[in-house]
Amino acid sequence: MQGHQIPIILLLFASGTTNAQQLRFQDATARVGLEVGDTPISSAHVAAVDLDNDGFDDLVIGRTRVFMNRPMEGGGRQFVELMENGLPVHRSGDVVVFADLNNDGFADAIIARSLAAQSPGYNPPDEGTPQVLAWLAGNGDGTFGSPLGTFTEIETATPGTTAALAVGDVNSDGLLDIVVGQWYMRYGESLEAFANDVLLQRRDGTFERLALPIDGVAFDPETDAGGRPTYGVLVAHVLRDGARDNTPQILELNYGRRWNRLWLYGDDGQWSDAAPRVKLDGDAITHGRYPEWLKERAKTDPRFDRPDEMPFRANGNTFDAAIGDIDGDGAFDVLFTEITHGWAGDSSDPTRVLLRRDGVAGPLFISNDPLSLDRAPTDPTIQSWNQGDIYGVLADFDMDGRMDVLVCSSDYPDNQRLRIWRQQTDGSLVDITSWIGIDHIGAAQPALLDYDGDGDLDIVVGQSFHRLDQAQRAGRTPRLRLYENRAEAMNRPSLTIRLVGDPANGINRDALGAVVRVTTKLDDAWVTRGSQVIGPGGHQGKQNTKALHFAVDAAGAKLVEVIWPDAAGTTTVLHDLAPGSHVIRFQDNP
Repeated sequence: MQGHQIPIILLLFASGTTNAQQLRFQDATARVGLEVGDTPISSAHVAAVDLDNDGFDDLVIGRTRVFMNRPMEGGGRQFVELMENGLPVHRSGDVVVFADLNNDGFADAIIARSLAAQSPGYNPPDEGTPQVLAWLAGNGDGTFGSPLGTFTEIETATPGTTAALAVGDVNSDGLLDIVVGQWYMRYGESLEAFANDVLLQRRDGTFERLALPIDGVAFDPETDAGGRPTYGVLVAHVLRDGARDNTPQILELNYGRRWNRLWLYGDDGQWSDAAPRVKLDGDAITHGRYPEWLKERAKTDPRFDRPDEMPFRANGNTFDAAIGDIDGDGAFDVLFTEITHGWAGDSSDPTRVLLRRDGVAGPLFISNDPLSLDRAPTDPTIQSWNQGDIYGVLADFDMDGRMDVLVCSSDYPDNQRLRIWRQQTDGSLVDITSWIGIDHIGAAQPALLDYDGDGDLDIVVGQSFHRLDQAQRAGRTPRLRLYENRAEAMNRPSLTIRLVGDPANGINRDALGAVVRVTTKLDDAWVTRGSQVIGPGGHQGKQNTKALHFAVDAAGAKLVEVIWPDAAGTTTVLHDLAPGSHVIRFQDNP
């Protein structure tokens, strides 16, 4: 099969609205088998992944419980727990994600141990379980390891305070690689952090640690050299320019108001941090000054007596990120979710959408006021407040051809919850949470999937009451919820695309890193919308469905372009694809 490049089609943004009905969600948790009677599933973590390749995503809840998506008698779908699955007992801080590491067609389990050996009271993993980063081969039925529970340790991984995992084909060789996000070496005692791991898979199934420029570099407060505490990592096309650059980048999301990094493989064959150049490291406010009211309070309360911060400590507590074309111009934009506090001052970065703009100096990411997600109180007498935004997702929930924004906020007592902003016809974002049937405080890890195969995206989300006070917790238990998307009531056609790669041709089986562009007519205007297949990544290995969903008209897609994630960027072009679900295999499409 010969690769070929095709001209990039001009992307037009629809100015009208496909249909004006209201977006609604319905709590379907009990109906789909995720709650029995009054007994909830209490978990902060959930992942969506098709474990048995039946076209319906299953769920892994709490990183150890597997729920298979099965048909119900009389119609509909439900989740049935698989009581024996081979996954090891979960330890606090461990991260578990799922991807087809060995390219055999089944999702494997990748388990990162948080090895905070320097922390008081640290307990190592139990004997007979993975002691370091490890993976278990998937059997295609929701179980892992053959015999059950058999694992392979990745000895080249750094034993450290692992906080995040991402999976993707970093070097476009058809093999999936692993990126490990590490945290502080000694939290509360030092600002030093472990350097993150980029583990490249080799043909024999072993992993080689990629040397990045920060390896072995000592911490420097002037430049923030060396490792930075990382709460999220992501392998994605951030700086992709059409079909010319098929190498993904590694986005490093850093905590402690430290700068983010964007590792880019350059034409010189070297990796470099492009985040400062394209303005993804932090916003422009780096004075580090604490507010005057805090300084006044410090005069009588020494707990708040602290000097203003240096620039390296005047950025974000970045937990998560999402990549998508928000404004329909063909370039991928970025959503950052941040934890911010009133006491930290205005140099602490807020949750924000950054649009990509290309100029004479190259690509640049900028903020835009109509896309603001900030909820800081405007009343100057309100000084003590928090925004605990730890997860974010970009998705077209109402199938109108425009990206919407989901943010999950948790960990603080001041109305932290799941929120959705709907993109309007003028491109602005409006918070519609109170109108759409979702009331979910303490929103923890989300997973998007089309659990019932009706063409729109449903939301499964964990819950945490970690920092609620005793009165707020009284009589309540954190409950995982499934919110069913009722956009199908709007009678809108959609197109669902699942990709299957071909390792023999340098394309990983999961097709992670593939870019899909769909051209259709919406509101009497031709539009082209792009999306990419992104593997697990972000905060603590957030994992959504790999299927891509597009709004189309009744005739479907006039043109579908798939740019595969091999080094050459081989392109498949399909014409006149009808609405509904389609599987596109590299081998089947010349």
